[in-house]
Amino acid sequence: MKSLFIAMDLIEIKKKVYDKCVEKQNEILENAKAAMDDAQKAANEYGPPKDRYDSFRTQLLRKRDLHAEQYEKAIKEMDFLLNLKPDNQNKELIINTLVVTNKQRFYVSIGLGKITIPDGEYYAISPQAPIYQSLKEKTKGDSVVFNGQKITILELV
Repeated sequence: MKSLFIAMDLIEIKKKVYDKCVEKQNEILENAKAAMDDAQKAANEYGPPKDRYDSFRTQLLRKRDLHAEQYEKAIKEMDFLLNLKPDNQNKELIINTLVVTNKQRFYVSIGLGKITIPDGEYYAISPQAPIYQSLKEKTKGDSVVFNGQKITILELV
């Protein structure tokens, strides 16, 4: 019966981590959009090219394009995140799994880094992360050696 309560608690924690990931990704989207808009505004304020080789205007437009690429990437990651169902319970380590190991706690979704919630610190990692590649498709109790350290999966949700 105790493991059922742990699983229910972990699902609630997983939902909190997921919500924090969505919140953090929204901030990234807003910041990328604002930076892209600012770069476009700067290019508009500078005016038309002063001559054929106007490198400053080219630099401003390149900056805008860089921010546009970041914005597009953030949109794709948000779409990926919004398609996850945080209330799913997983028995093996796959995408959309909350993982508790003897070393750290992870949420496999998109790479957002450290996520802090009242229940502790978790790391939102992408499926391309090396730690995920080492642990994928493992189950509770399985161990791997990663960067010279033995990592054991204590809980999965």
